[in-house]
Amino acid sequence: MGRSQTQQDFQHESVQDTESVVTYLEAVIGGLRDGKLVLRSDERLLYMFPHGLMTLEVKAKRSGPRNKIALKMTWKDSKPAPDAPLEIGK
Repeated sequence: MGRSQTQQDFQHESVQDTESVVTYLEAVIGGLRDGKLVLRSDERLLYMFPHGLMTLEVKAKRSGPRNKIALKMTWKDSKPAPDAPLEIGK
């Protein structure tokens, strides 16, 4: 039996102080270590299960007084192995 793949999106943007941003980043680190990220804001909820090899992309830009850094991590979910028939032989 196959499972259907659906696209789920989560996006959140807000102004935070530095300590709050650090707390969020520490939560992401904990989720990466535990293999489970839970993203929740209002009624939006998304579970992710990071594991194995990941692609990490870091972009940074400075333009006058404005600074920007973007971190992007991508990975592929493991697909469950199909049920294989039992084979016994000599």
